[in-house]
This record gives sequence, structure tokens and C-alpha cells, in this order.
Amino acid sequence: MMRRILAVALSLGMVLMASSAMAGRYDLHLSRLFSDTCTGTCPQQHFEDLMTELGQITAPVFLAPAETLGLNGFTFGIEGTVAPLSSNEDFWDIPTEGSPGAAVFMPSLHLRKGLPFSFELGTQLSYLPESELFTVGAEVKWALNEGFYWIPDLAVRMAVNHTVGAKEFELTTGGWDVSVSKAFGIGGMLSLTPYAGYNMMFIHASSHVVVVIEDVDTFRNEVFGEMNWQDNMYHRLFAGLRLQTFIFQVVAEGVFTVDGVSLFNFKLGFDY
Repeated sequence: MMRRILAVALSLGMVLMASSAMAGRYDLHLSRLFSDTCTGTCPQQHFEDLMTELGQITAPVFLAPAETLGLNGFTFGIEGTVAPLSSNEDFWDIPTEGSPGAAVFMPSLHLRKGLPFSFELGTQLSYLPESELFTVGAEVKWALNEGFYWIPDLAVRMAVNHTVGAKEFELTTGGWDVSVSKAFGIGGMLSLTPYAGYNMMFIHASSHVVVVIEDVDTFRNEVFGEMNWQDNMYHRLFAGLRLQTFIFQVVAEGVFTVDGVSLFNFKLGFDY
């Protein structure tokens, strides 16, 4: 079974890598933000709006209760994120290769390993379809309380994601979160675990040199101003539900912000 799962993960990774080799509508060309109709602070504002929304889409997700996996625990998950886009806004429509959709779906592979003393490490790989953009991430979680019959589990986590494949910008997201959960047995064969939490997320973005072509023989170099993570902090709430039987689990989750993108995540996981 483990070999089959790893084969599926490898095959999915190869498909994602192959699809990224072709130009897609979400390939970004930031030089297009500079135009005769967008001057002064307009390009910088478009850059910040684009990085903010892209950052919220590619930020770490949760898709797990507060409990950890235990010393010998290991889990592998095939995940997906559905996020709405501000596709009617210029900061999406101008720099993309084609017309952006009203929503985007991001598939992910997620691995987590239990450690002693209720710690847990994890890593993930995500892909933005129809683009050359991948997101790689790492996380560490510590359960302050878990396994008590009447008391909910409580955990804190720190996570960071970095977008790779972009030619004109750097984008990093991350933050910390606290979550609570409580498992309930159903019929001796199923476990139902609702969970919820709070996340403080940051977005840090910077620009490479952007070549703006004015005409056939004239071009200039531009650089967008850096977005520091200290100035781009966002409060997020999340809630989800895990259904588990034997080694299989299905998780559904919603992530919500006061002003920004609301994400809907799901997972098919295998525990060992």
C-alpha cells in the first residue's frame, strides 16, 4: 500500500512538472503593469494588490486537528484548495497570459511526521495550474494538550511557504496559528473530529528587475517596492471536520479573513 501511495505521489508530481512547462493563463508578466494608462503609484499599487491576493491563496493551510501523530506516526495527504479570484480587477487581468477565472484550484501534496513530546514536522508542495508557479512549505506543530478524554486537544503551529518558478518576483507567506479539536467515535469504526482555530499570517514580496519595452528600440528597467512582512499581517479564522476510518481520512475546511480571500480546502489522507 505504501509503495502504491508513493507511486501516486510521484506520478502526480511528474504531471504537475510537465504541465508547468507549457505557457498558461496564470503566467505573470509584471512589465505589463507599466502602461500609459497606469503611471505614478498605479503600478506599485497593482503589484501590492496582486501579491496580497496571490499570497493569501498560496499561504499555508491547516487540514488537520490539533492532535499530533505520535512518535511513530506518519501521514500523507492529497489536498486541494479552491480560492476565488478578483478576476475583474486590473491587477489580475493585465499581467496574466489569458483571462483569469472567477476561482482557482490548487492541488497539493502534504507529508507530516510525528516526533517525541507531542511535536510534529510537515512539508508540502502545491501548484498553481496553468502557470509556472509552485509553492513549497515547511511547518512545525506542538500539541500543548492532547489525548485527554474530556478536554479538547490544543496545539500551536508555525508554518512558512515560498513560491518558486516566478521570474520577476519573490513571494513568501507564513505565520503561526493555534487550534482546538475533539475527536468523537462513531460505531467503533469511525472517528469524527471537528476543529477550529486562529491564524496570524504574513506576506512578504519583492521584485526582480522588470524590463519594460516601450517600443522596438527602447526599453527601461523597473523594480517594484518591497512588501515587508511586518506591514502585511492578516488575521484568519479556520474551521474544519475530519472523518477517519482505519488509515484513511477525509478532511474539509474553510479559511476566512475579514478583508480578503476565503479559501475552501479538502484532503484525502493516509495515516501510518
